[in-house]
Amino acid sequence: MFELAIAERHILGNPKMVLFTILSVALAVGVIVVLIGLTEGYRANLIENTVENSAHVTVDPKEDEDYIYLYRTLSEIAGEHPEVVASSPRLVGRAAAKYKDNVEGVTFIGADPVQEDLLLRVREEMVWGDYYDLRFKRFAAVVGSDLAEDLELKRGDDFRLTRQDRSVQVKAVGIIDTGTGLDGTLVYLPLETAQDLLGEGDVVTEVGMRLSDIDAAPAVAADLNNRTRYQAESWQEKSRDILEQLETQQIYSLIFYLLIFIISGFGIANTMIMIISRRTKEIGILMAMGADRISIMKVFVLESVILGPPSALLGGGLAYVAAKLIGTVEVPAEVYITTRMTVVLDLETFVYVSIFALLVNFLAGIYPAYKASQLDPVEAIATE
Repeated sequence: MFELAIAERHILGNPKMVLFTILSVALAVGVIVVLIGLTEGYRANLIENTVENSAHVTVDPKEDEDYIYLYRTLSEIAGEHPEVVASSPRLVGRAAAKYKDNVEGVTFIGADPVQEDLLLRVREEMVWGDYYDLRFKRFAAVVGSDLAEDLELKRGDDFRLTRQDRSVQVKAVGIIDTGTGLDGTLVYLPLETAQDLLGEGDVVTEVGMRLSDIDAAPAVAADLNNRTRYQAESWQEKSRDILEQLETQQIYSLIFYLLIFIISGFGIANTMIMIISRRTKEIGILMAMGADRISIMKVFVLESVILGPPSALLGGGLAYVAAKLIGTVEVPAEVYITTRMTVVLDLETFVYVSIFALLVNFLAGIYPAYKASQLDPVEAIATE
């Protein structure tokens, strides 16, 4: 196949053109792979923080009630669903925490430590102390890291929680760091102690559930709503705005990726046109020697196709290096959920982007190849 031999000779004879073409496609591939990785990383971090730091299904009181009274029965009903791996009755309220002259507003959560740990993996976030100490120490508390700093609390210090006309004194037996804004207000208490502080008897404000399959949350919530008068809500419903924002972001990202490839395609096409203008005489000679217009097209299309695979591989290498560098950059948690940006690189994304890049590379070479095949041999040879 003489067209392939000519295409290879053209490529080897013009290294600057080769380098420019490869870099233009490689940069497009690298940028898109990294952007997709950033988008997926952000999505994964957002969902992980949303899912891991909250219940998959939350059951609130009946419409005409402020508290859940039969929470043990409700937990038993929830446990009938095979997807429910943990059910934690929780009493959530607001109070004031005072230590020496320091006073801070807090959100207290009263719960059974074993069930709450199964629900939210509380022990994994402990800085010091053991969350399970709340099982054996009635007047004990686990305090958010930022709140402990604001109150100047140290290990074993006693502080007072006050809500309206009720007050309890508790001992700080642990510090928790969730990595979220809760650390500035969070106080974990034994359920009985939280009930004493609330003063409403044996009640809770919600029942949180953890599922083995987070996608089953809407179905479980719907079933509980049908079987009870309580108000069950899945994490997808609670985070509807976030999920809609992610879907909108994906659409904008797709448009951005297409624009990058279009710009890259025009750059490749422009390069090929410049090459053809410099090889007009050579094209005329080939046609005078018997090469037909289809063969001339094949030469330039083959050049474009040959340069595609190394461009895609280089783009993948650039994306990998960029992802590693981005992963080392520290950012404020309030800006990007976590303290480090995450780039999710998977083979499937690279394959799809590479195939798309090869297609763009091929299409960008068709028009210049067609223009080359339409040259008049006599005029081409006479070109200076």
